[in-house]
Amino acid sequence: MAKQICGIPIRLFAYIAATATIGLPAIALALVAIAVNPPSLGRAAGVALFFALALLAELQPMPMGDGGKQDVSITNVFTVTAAILFGWKYAVPLAALTMGIAMVSGRRPLIRIIFNVAQYAISALAASLPVLAFGNASGTQGAGRLTVYILCGALLNMSVNTLLVSGVISVAQGMRFRDAFLPGLRRNGLVFMMMSVLAALAANLWEAHPWMLSLLAGPLFTLTLYQRSLYHSRVAAKDARTDNLTGLGNHRAYQAALRERIEEAERTGLEFSLCIVDVDDFKRINDTYGHQVGDDVLVALGEILGAARDGEAFRCGGDEFALLFAGDGTGAFERITDVQETVAGLGLTPVTISVGIASYPGQADDAEGLQRMADGALYWSKHHGKNRSFVYSPKVVRIHSAKELEWETERMARLRAAKNIVRFVDAKDPSTANHSETVSALAAAIGAELGLDEATVDQLALGGLLHDIGKIGIPDSLLQAPRALTPAEFEAIKAHPALGYSLLEGLGIAPIDEWILHHHENWDGTGYPDKLAGTEIPLGARIIRVADAFEAMTANRPYRIAQTVHYALDELRNNAGTQFDIEAVAAVQACLAANATHEKRQPALAFA
Repeated sequence: MAKQICGIPIRLFAYIAATATIGLPAIALALVAIAVNPPSLGRAAGVALFFALALLAELQPMPMGDGGKQDVSITNVFTVTAAILFGWKYAVPLAALTMGIAMVSGRRPLIRIIFNVAQYAISALAASLPVLAFGNASGTQGAGRLTVYILCGALLNMSVNTLLVSGVISVAQGMRFRDAFLPGLRRNGLVFMMMSVLAALAANLWEAHPWMLSLLAGPLFTLTLYQRSLYHSRVAAKDARTDNLTGLGNHRAYQAALRERIEEAERTGLEFSLCIVDVDDFKRINDTYGHQVGDDVLVALGEILGAARDGEAFRCGGDEFALLFAGDGTGAFERITDVQETVAGLGLTPVTISVGIASYPGQADDAEGLQRMADGALYWSKHHGKNRSFVYSPKVVRIHSAKELEWETERMARLRAAKNIVRFVDAKDPSTANHSETVSALAAAIGAELGLDEATVDQLALGGLLHDIGKIGIPDSLLQAPRALTPAEFEAIKAHPALGYSLLEGLGIAPIDEWILHHHENWDGTGYPDKLAGTEIPLGARIIRVADAFEAMTANRPYRIAQTVHYALDELRNNAGTQFDIEAVAAVQACLAANATHEKRQPALAFA
């Protein structure tokens, strides 16, 4: 570990000490010179005025860059002018005291105050060199010589300031001096020109009539206030178009950029592509790892998308992003593939993205059409395995009408609400926590064991998840009763399949709603609500019936402890052909055997 002095690396401490060794004695010598030869009342008043103006300027810098990290002070206008008009012995303490007061008021660290006070003193001394070398420029020498003195003093002031600051940056960050000096010189060039002109004007106004300096001071500080107001307005405008979490452009910025791209494409005939990006199973990430990890994933993904080759990235909301690329869909596909490979290596948690790609004007006539096609391509990607990109093709993707999209959006929102209701029902009683998710996994496994197609297996998973949604209307006192229910109470419980069916009405998830309505029917016709028997009961309902019964037996309940897996299997087999579908029971047994059967709930959880 590198040695430190006063909490900073020894090389940096040595550099600051060397600067202080020059600057602080210069301040002391200036104060001694003033004490030996005190100024006249008029000169003292003039120095005091320039000090007040310099201090005000230092306390109210002009922000010139994003984040307020490139503030520019017009302090040196008054420091350089004082150096030429009054000499080094006044300019050096004026500059040092101005910086010292500003930094103390800002509660800066002592070591930083010492360095900045010393470098301001040295820079002020440098600004005085024309007077030290060639004598006083005021009085009868004329405005031309005074202006030359000011310009030379300003150049020396800026050069020494840049050298000293670049040196401390170079030492502190371990970089080459020229890599710190040259950017600083370029950055300060425009500032130097502005300061030089203003200092020359201030000096000539003072020489003509001191009171005329007020003609310059007023506009200067008005400019400072205006610049600060303009900066804050610019920051506010940027914030309104920036996503707070990722730092990417937000949905408003995305819409504006999309319009600009379309206008450019119409003007130039050049094609561009839109990629709609969606994080796969983002809710699972939040639920499993917590919302902080979810936010970390979004931030990391934002950085990756923002660095995409030739891309312009936006966060449109939630876990959805957009990327704009120049060129056709093939080029966009190649670049987004690189993004997906980078995302796969995030390491925070397993993260994948699905992407839909469409191009303008090759595949769309306007912004709305382009977004619909990219959304359609994304929908295809999400429903064909996820973690993939798809370029829109009219032969593969059907683009829904605006009315169909509105209906689909409403349907998905209501379906999400239904899933939330189920989670709420499960959460009301610790003994049924994760009940619906376990039934969902087991129902899907039974369907797969029976050789059902993939779409039906997915429907079984959803049906198993939603099968108890009707229990939202059952009092907690019945759901959590630690005893056998009375006939009247059991009749209330029996209402939940019909209530669940009514809650799912209009969601367009048939035949799942029918399965939920009939998932308590018995094979022999003794179940409820409609006493269906045998194959009159929909297959999905029969499968959910078996999965629900198995999970219920192998889980703790208020009125009994969990039964063993062997007990639950025996019960299913003993009641196959009366309560349960024989084939569904056999499928459960096969699933459990394939997943290394354990006691209690472990087999069921193996499917989750």
